[in-house]
Amino acid sequence: MKRVLLAVLIALSIFSSAFAEDWNFDKPIKIVCPWGEGGGADGTLRALAPILKGILGQEVEIVNITGSNGGNGALYAKEQPADGYTFLLGTQSLFIQEIVGELPFKLRDEFTPVARLVHAIDVIAASRRAMEERGYKNFSELRNFVKAHPFSISIGMLTRTGLDDMALKQAAEGLNFLEVAYPSGAGMNQAITNGQIDLMVTGVAEIEELIEGGEVVPLLVLSEKRMSRYPQVECSNELGINAFLGAARGIFAKKGTPEGAINALSNAIEQAVNTSEWNEFAKRGGYDERPGFAKFEDYQKEIDGEYKSFTEILKPAPAKKAAAPKVPAGKLATIGFVMVAILIFCLIRKVVIPPVAFILLPTIAALVAGFDPLVVNKFAASGISKMVSTVSLFVFSISFFSLMNDVGVFDPIVNALIKKAGTSIVLIFLATAAVGIIGHLDGSGATTFIITITAMLPMFKKLKMDNRALMLLVCVAIGVMNVCPWGGPTMRAATVLETDPNNLWHKLLPVQGVMLVITFVVAFLLSQVEKRRQKKLGLSADNGEIIEAPEAKAEDATKNIAGWKKLFNALLVIIVVVALMFTKFNPAYVFMLALAFALLVNISSLKEQNKKLKEYGVAAMAMVVTLFSAGIFTGVLSGTGMLNAMASAVVTVIPPDLGRYTHFIVACFAVPLIMCLGTDSFYFGLLPVVVGIASQFGVNPLDVACVLLVAENVGVMISPLSPAMYLGLGLLEIDVGEHIKYSLPWIWGVSILSIVACIVLGVTPL
Repeated sequence: MKRVLLAVLIALSIFSSAFAEDWNFDKPIKIVCPWGEGGGADGTLRALAPILKGILGQEVEIVNITGSNGGNGALYAKEQPADGYTFLLGTQSLFIQEIVGELPFKLRDEFTPVARLVHAIDVIAASRRAMEERGYKNFSELRNFVKAHPFSISIGMLTRTGLDDMALKQAAEGLNFLEVAYPSGAGMNQAITNGQIDLMVTGVAEIEELIEGGEVVPLLVLSEKRMSRYPQVECSNELGINAFLGAARGIFAKKGTPEGAINALSNAIEQAVNTSEWNEFAKRGGYDERPGFAKFEDYQKEIDGEYKSFTEILKPAPAKKAAAPKVPAGKLATIGFVMVAILIFCLIRKVVIPPVAFILLPTIAALVAGFDPLVVNKFAASGISKMVSTVSLFVFSISFFSLMNDVGVFDPIVNALIKKAGTSIVLIFLATAAVGIIGHLDGSGATTFIITITAMLPMFKKLKMDNRALMLLVCVAIGVMNVCPWGGPTMRAATVLETDPNNLWHKLLPVQGVMLVITFVVAFLLSQVEKRRQKKLGLSADNGEIIEAPEAKAEDATKNIAGWKKLFNALLVIIVVVALMFTKFNPAYVFMLALAFALLVNISSLKEQNKKLKEYGVAAMAMVVTLFSAGIFTGVLSGTGMLNAMASAVVTVIPPDLGRYTHFIVACFAVPLIMCLGTDSFYFGLLPVVVGIASQFGVNPLDVACVLLVAENVGVMISPLSPAMYLGLGLLEIDVGEHIKYSLPWIWGVSILSIVACIVLGVTPL
């Protein structure tokens, strides 16, 4: 009897195995990636998908569901039917989420492994600029520096409860780094490139281009031996550091999935990883340094071992003094929004002067969030350091153009324009819009403000027109031209989508054309507002002519300028403008050189030169204080993670029933959002979240990026987080609160019209 039963069982086993092998996928397969586009996990799947398609004969769709450190994507996959057509990409980060109680279910109870794809090696990489400033050349020297200067070095990672954080706990045991979490790899890469952080924990593939470009330097590879591609870089094993973690990315199936589907996909993956295409990808991303593929049995054993070790490592430990607290994202977002609302209220109502608000409000907000004063000091210092280039540009540009104005360089231009346009305010406003559009061809907001304001301000002064209107027109022109592929926002959006900026621009060309027309319409409407203002103030006669008051002639060293000097000054201004627009010279250095030559040629007396510099310095000092104060504001908000938390929180208020319209809803509020979040957090924090939600409803990520891009761009230059804006305000001597109060309704209106243009022209369909 036993022999008969055994024979039956063997037969059933053989039959079931044969059945499993006969599984055929007859419709597209969906693999859920619980992290954003552009990261290592997403890149691994996008390399695998086309190979699997060729093997299985079916489309392999990658669905990015972001948020909750991977938890949202895992939960989404759990809620799908176990029919053999939906799978999940997982890494140790999801195991960690489960262990610390942040995953709303037990991963091992709901999913079974299919196959491991790659086993990456994590690296600790440094900003080259930071290395040069701090003086360390390798990880050993870095350790000594951190021991002598605790919490002076900032290090970025993806989430505080993920694999990067675990790797850092092992590699930096006994060292006090300042930890900064980012919601996406693209955002973290941008942060280290911009100098916002000193170090980062990441995989080789994610920063290969930055390493090749020389912006980032690998300091330590977390592996048993040195990597063949970086033989000069120390490994953790040789330094006696017990840190060998790296992302083991694998495919998981929901329990209950037909065994045939699991076996078929596992076999297809095994074929895929043996292709030349995959081997090339593995070599390019540094995945060839460790065995990558593992069948589900071996992968299951590895997972069981890692669960055990992670549980041991994650036992509660005593808190480190002055370490950045792990503040809940919801609390950070709430504090951030309240603080920004108070700031804008204070600026518009003129409760306090801008520097006071920029210094006190973020400091108080960070302390309320629970950050140690020493940590807040680090954030503030980082923000101040980033303002040095903007401040130097402002001081020397305003000094140079003030001197050129004093010696009458712009008088012929102003007189010619007035002669051509007469006293037509309409023509002057239209000309201002045109100059702003042309001036922003290089994509630099600072350059655009300098060129446009320098050209048009003398005429505005002569005809006593409202400087706020000039500022608004330049802001709108910058917003329209920022859509070009070399514009900062477009490049950021393209980075998040992992696409070429030209792809976005070509799609948006019809909308940009409409926005150019809207810019001139705004200029015309503003001219009508200015006419009414002039008449109300008695600055225009009944016949519409401008009443000009006699101007006093200055009695100083610049009143009598020889003819050859006038020619020299005109050529000098032209050279400066050309250098700003068409060369890679540092703008501040250009103005330093120009000012030095201008002083030598136009003012021979050392006493008079000093007098002029003091005069210009006094005029610039108020804006210098504001700029450095704004640096504290941006540094603290960025360092504490408030900006990223605010970005992630925005979409949570949208009802689920309106999910397919998430990108339109967010776009409608893009202007106030950019005022709160700043450009980096808008694109690297908010955009991936919106793309993830919209993709669940079949919305193309390119469509999402397009509508957010045009809606946000026009609002960049009324954001308190935009350094270039302060340059324009300083040149025009306008208070930031007054600028926001005057410009916000106009700019928000242009933003809404750009959304309508996207819909009507079919660029972003409803």
